[in-house]
Amino acid sequence: MTTFGARPGRFVLPALCLFLLPALFPGAAAAQEGDVRGINWVEYSEGLAQGRDLGKPLFIHFTAAWCHWCKKMQKETYTDPEVIRYLTENFAAVTIDTEKLPALAGKYGVKSLPTLWFVDAQGKGLTSIQGYVGPEKLRRVLEYVSTKAYEDVDYQTWVRKHPSR
Repeated sequence: MTTFGARPGRFVLPALCLFLLPALFPGAAAAQEGDVRGINWVEYSEGLAQGRDLGKPLFIHFTAAWCHWCKKMQKETYTDPEVIRYLTENFAAVTIDTEKLPALAGKYGVKSLPTLWFVDAQGKGLTSIQGYVGPEKLRRVLEYVSTKAYEDVDYQTWVRKHPSR
């Protein structure tokens, strides 16, 4: 007996396609999986604790819901596999909504969005970047900060000595 006009086996083909797609297109599945995992953003106090406990610097992304360039970074920069890897392995990644935490934005002198701050494991500010940063440039800055090259040389000199790969 058939109810509601359904044909037997009607859902078999769509269900089978859902299971076979990752096998047929592994790159697409990996991209979706990477996007789901992404960056483990934490709140400021948790980021400071992680930084101290793990000896990692903080990467702080100051943002707001209305910020067009912040959304562009979320979509283009923070989905880049190398950016995700660098942040995950070498930093405590913190995001701060300036509308919700204006005191922290004031503490770091945030005047425009997005603003990115690099803070050492003890909470001391190292450097900041204002405005949109694409994936390639952010990867370079992350490498510069994570290797502590800033202790010996300024960024522009370091970039000249370490050409992009």
